[in-house]
Amino acid sequence: MSSLVIVESPTKARTLTRFLTNEYRIEATMGHIRDLPAKKLGIDIREHEFIPFYEIITERKKRVSELKKIASKQKEIILATDPDREGEAIAYHIKEILKNDREIKRNKPVFKRIVFHEITASAINHALGEPKEVDKYLVDAQVARRLLDRLVGYKLSPLLWNKLGKRWLSAGRVQTVAVRLIVEREREIQAFVAVEYWFIDVEFKGEKDQFISRLLEIDGKKAEINNSQHANEIILKLKESSYQISSIETKEVKKSPAPPFTTSTLQQTAVNRFGWSAKKTMRAAQQLYEEGYITYHRTDSTNLAMEAIEASRKFIEKNYGRGYLPDKFRFYKTKSKVAQEAHEAIRPTDINIMQTKPELGRDAQLLYGLIWRRFLACQMTDARADQTTILVEGKYQKANDSNSFLLKTTATQLTFDGWMKLYEKVQFTGNNQNSNGDVQNRIPEVKVNEKIEAVKIIPYQKFTEPPARYNEASLIKALEEKGIGRPSTYAPIISTIQDRKYVEKIERRFHPTDLGFAVCDFLVKFFPNIFEVTFTAGMEDNLDEIANGKLNRNQVLNDFYDPFKTRLDEVFKEADRVKLDLGTTDEICPKCSEPLVVRMSKFGKFLACSTFPSCKYTKNILEKAGITCPKCGGEIVVKRTKRGKQFYGCGNYPKCTFAAWKKEDIK
Repeated sequence: MSSLVIVESPTKARTLTRFLTNEYRIEATMGHIRDLPAKKLGIDIREHEFIPFYEIITERKKRVSELKKIASKQKEIILATDPDREGEAIAYHIKEILKNDREIKRNKPVFKRIVFHEITASAINHALGEPKEVDKYLVDAQVARRLLDRLVGYKLSPLLWNKLGKRWLSAGRVQTVAVRLIVEREREIQAFVAVEYWFIDVEFKGEKDQFISRLLEIDGKKAEINNSQHANEIILKLKESSYQISSIETKEVKKSPAPPFTTSTLQQTAVNRFGWSAKKTMRAAQQLYEEGYITYHRTDSTNLAMEAIEASRKFIEKNYGRGYLPDKFRFYKTKSKVAQEAHEAIRPTDINIMQTKPELGRDAQLLYGLIWRRFLACQMTDARADQTTILVEGKYQKANDSNSFLLKTTATQLTFDGWMKLYEKVQFTGNNQNSNGDVQNRIPEVKVNEKIEAVKIIPYQKFTEPPARYNEASLIKALEEKGIGRPSTYAPIISTIQDRKYVEKIERRFHPTDLGFAVCDFLVKFFPNIFEVTFTAGMEDNLDEIANGKLNRNQVLNDFYDPFKTRLDEVFKEADRVKLDLGTTDEICPKCSEPLVVRMSKFGKFLACSTFPSCKYTKNILEKAGITCPKCGGEIVVKRTKRGKQFYGCGNYPKCTFAAWKKEDIK
């Protein structure tokens, strides 16, 4: 052996063996091997300008010893960790540990860093031919993020313990802002007042055809109907009006395909399409990357390699025909702010591979199929449709009362499916409906000035609705749009805020808990700048600038820490203790006959005796779902797994074992 290649995972190591000869020995670190200590700050804040004290992770000590022994016999050590900040930091830690080992020093191996965005023969050979040094700026950016998060977490947590009286509470620099978004959305919903409005459709019959139009204008002004009395007045006049077709306009409309997937859009689509969590999506994507099926899955870039575009065009022409191939290549503008992280979008490494091996499991197959179709579709022609707009004039005349009405039908008819042939059918803009409210993709057969008859008036009473609570897809979209976090952080953010019991997922939507309200309100009140959305987004930009070599790591840390530490000391002295209002109960303790009160632990709410610690009686809170068990007729209650995931189960458990993940599944 003359070269040792070090990667993070055994799967990635196994895949690399398909492309490297026996002169390379490939070993995996099994993830991060060094980190800040778990039970202390681990940062020399002032004297040495934020020097981190790293320790080998306990679970990795045996592996590190094995790697040292293997590395001591090699002439060349190739660091082939992932092509992002985390991967660069792992490469840095491996190099620091190995180069300082006595046996390895004696052998004097050459350290090389290689970067590839897909595990294919061409990508690996290209990387081996252009080895680099570990990128200091990317490492600095990762270290800065890690130290910022550690400083906030370790400094704020004791404050929360002191002021909220819960010694298991913790705060996060980015996670708290995510909770803030959910809390503020919940308050919008609570403050929302519904407003009534109406719209009216009219079903017409012409000489040859029948169709529906929507009332657009009354006497040349937008039709605004806000109550049933006004609606009934309009309906009566519409029934007695005369109508004719005033104009028909047909034009071709096009829909372009969506860009290839980034981390964010892949997670959002998997939530909407499969109901997956961001964490599950990333787990499946990690598997596909390490098995060599897709390019690197942590990216905010929509850039595509020219070789991949050319391969996709050949595949499209061969399998779908020349008509599905655009005259020019499709390029998509990337959002990446970091030059060193100018990854590609997520795409298949080989467009000719249409599905994964069955042994990878159903999740990998589903996600790969989605990525494969999205990538190929993004290089296909636009979908085209004929869109016809029909305007109907109505006239009401009775005694001294007259009105004019304008009604509109928009109908679309798909003329060429283009990329929709492969990826998904989407609705072109249009409101041509039948009497059941279903959209018609058929253009009515009518002509200008044709007299038509109203055969049915269809009024709809509506009320404005509050903003929807975030689900995983919409929260990730909001985080990305506001510049909070980066591709590698969306899934951990969502997992963390649930694990800390600050939010809970009910029917796939995020609801803040009482604890989430209390912690968020306290932190936002006393640290309004640090947990402000634009400040957090600005810090992300600073981290990007560190990665680009344009900002100094310690300067960014100093600029943050000085005002933070000053404010922290002030809040410790000034802020009053916060009493969590978790609600009351009429129940009496069966042991001592005193009232039971609602308490909170890191596992959630429970009932406890009000005389604690004199009486230590506790009882689980059963939240009733208002549904009868289909198996035994008992009460269905809301339950949670050990990991906090909500489900519905029979209150008569263990006598009855009925359970369901979703309310709608209980039949």
